[in-house]
Amino acid sequence: MDTNNLEAVLKEHVQRDQARLDRIELKIDKLSDTVIALARAEEKLITLEANKLEVVKRLNEHEERLDIHADRLNSGAITLNTINKVFWLALAAAVVVITDLYLR
Repeated sequence: MDTNNLEAVLKEHVQRDQARLDRIELKIDKLSDTVIALARAEEKLITLEANKLEVVKRLNEHEERLDIHADRLNSGAITLNTINKVFWLALAAAVVVITDLYLR
């Protein structure tokens, strides 16, 4: 009877160990799934960061181009202002000449 009792205890111990090992295996599977999900998330973050850097680079290029156009527009405004002054000077001179001819 001792051997039967010993076998029963041994079987019970093996079953508990098997159940424990099954739980550990499930936890390891969950951990591996989590690690895989984290790796995927990290890859997405790396891709997003690379895309962000590309967008920033392109925005900087556009900003430089806009600065060039702004400089051109400002130089055009200066030219237009000069033409405006010359026009008014010519108009004033014409008025003076016409007034001088009229008053003689």
